[in-house]
Amino acid sequence: MTKLLHLTDLHFGAERQDLTPALARAIALADPDVIAVSGDLTHRARPEQFKAAVAFLRQLGRPAIAVPGNHDIPLWNLGLRLTAPFRRWREGVPADLRSDWLHIGDFHLFAANTADPMRIRSGILREKDIRRICAGLVSAPPAGFRVLVCHHPIEEPPGFDRGETRNAAQGIARLVKGGLDISLSGHLHHWQPGLGVTETNTRPLLQIQSGTALCARPGEKNHGFALLQTHPGGVSVTPWLLSEAEKRFCPAKVVNFRRSDAGWLQER
Repeated sequence: MTKLLHLTDLHFGAERQDLTPALARAIALADPDVIAVSGDLTHRARPEQFKAAVAFLRQLGRPAIAVPGNHDIPLWNLGLRLTAPFRRWREGVPADLRSDWLHIGDFHLFAANTADPMRIRSGILREKDIRRICAGLVSAPPAGFRVLVCHHPIEEPPGFDRGETRNAAQGIARLVKGGLDISLSGHLHHWQPGLGVTETNTRPLLQIQSGTALCARPGEKNHGFALLQTHPGGVSVTPWLLSEAEKRFCPAKVVNFRRSDAGWLQER
């Protein structure tokens, strides 16, 4: 049994400072074996924001893997955005956090950078990442679950039909054929654990989209993180949601998923 915590959209530089200690306490209570951070560590890709984000992740004391989001590219510095968009990411995020892969227990994590400097919001699943991950899927141990960590959603839930991730449909078909089991994404600041998977409808890929951890922009309500825990034949997903009145994150209803030859199915 392995516990994977999915954290996304921290937005340091525009974070809820009143929630940062509560988030750290909740993560300690969840006691994950590994943490996957699916982008937007910062709000404007400034060095001091990367420093704050990394300091927060380090204090959690867990192995972690992180990918950049669209906010981790400079917005106003057009020269840097066009010539070296990920320089601040590489300088601000230590090499172990931005690794291409991480194997902990029952989870084999593969990172993909979907941030696109030529777009303000939307992203792209790049051919080079598809090929790299396909090769990694072949060499990964047969047991356990193979997980893609990326910022932009592979598939958008109802109501978000904006075409956020170019090349996602073609790319994900190849990754699923290669053995990918689960995808973790953020970006939308919206909860969707198990997109399209129900008690009667199977899908080959279990997609977990989590709300923002700390973003303080007006109107943000979906604060929290997701905890994935393996069990024989599948995983359980527990959203940890903010209680605004108590200023703490609490586990919500657990959703159990089972993997079969036909695909993923939600358990009763």
